[in-house]
Amino acid sequence: MEENSKYIKRCFTLAEKGVGFVSPNPLVGAVIVKDDKVIGEGFHQKYGEAHAEVNAIENSKEDVAGATLFCNLEPCVHDKKQTPPCVPLIIEKKIKKVVISNLDPNPEVNGKGVDALKKIGIDVETGILEEEGKELNKFYFKFISQKQPYITLKLAQSIDGKISASKKEQTWLSGPESKKIVHQFRHSHDVVMVGAKTIRTDNPLLTVREVKGRNPIRVILDGKFLLSHSYKVFNTNSEAETWLIVAENFSGKKKIKSFEARGIKVFPLKSDRDGKINITDILKLLAEQKITSLFVEGGQQVFSQFLEANIWDELFIFQSPRILGQGINSFELNNAVPLKIHEVSKTGDDILFHIIR
Repeated sequence: MEENSKYIKRCFTLAEKGVGFVSPNPLVGAVIVKDDKVIGEGFHQKYGEAHAEVNAIENSKEDVAGATLFCNLEPCVHDKKQTPPCVPLIIEKKIKKVVISNLDPNPEVNGKGVDALKKIGIDVETGILEEEGKELNKFYFKFISQKQPYITLKLAQSIDGKISASKKEQTWLSGPESKKIVHQFRHSHDVVMVGAKTIRTDNPLLTVREVKGRNPIRVILDGKFLLSHSYKVFNTNSEAETWLIVAENFSGKKKIKSFEARGIKVFPLKSDRDGKINITDILKLLAEQKITSLFVEGGQQVFSQFLEANIWDELFIFQSPRILGQGINSFELNNAVPLKIHEVSKTGDDILFHIIR
């Protein structure tokens, strides 16, 4: 029904307000309709706080008995969360009908919420704008189904495929419009990741400054553990949390303690003799830390590892209208990687290629 789609779209809009704040929980919005008018709305605002359905009920202007509840994700029925399940409250408040976009793939829910509602006599309709709902919660859905974070790769390059003119200093390529998009990506992902070479060359903050939002956890890959304390990411822990992933065979206890004294979390992992850590081991660690989304910003070796292992979900390439002539190539691959361009757009003077697997 057209009316159902209209209210589910409103749920999507409400749910998006929780971007960057609810992980590892899903994005959820809820709308309550009675006598063809909206009487309450709500969304999941922050991890550990009330769910969307609870907020919508509490925000309602009148009694919700006999009303229809619209929500983009199946209401939860289990009590293995920091907040009470929503299904008992929906039943208690005598809501007449529930319309849902997606079932929750979490095995603790996955149809059990719908079954509990139907069992008590509440009318339930599912699958409204289902694909749009999956796109909204793509981070959560992948994490739950594959026990791995959703991986977004981003790079800025020149027309001749260079990410920098030199290994010794940063080369600014993309314009201010592209920079805002990148900072929005940082806000929406749990983690932003770069390699040690990017830290040495660019000395970035990796925080959100160009848009309003929260800072992601900064994860630095430094297999040989060569970085010193002097870089910005290790001296701004009050702004954003920083994790350092190093190779076990290069990780001295004294140096680890010196970083931990600055509030930096250090994770030693197994590696080859050259200190190269397997991507799957890194992703396993992140999943254990309940990281649902990963934004990879650089550099060449890190990009290439993810692409060569074919472990990624989306790739964004910002192409600057510059020819560097010489410098560092965007990728260093042993084999060709076929790509599927989803969308091409213009952002300021740059061209943005959005590529999906």
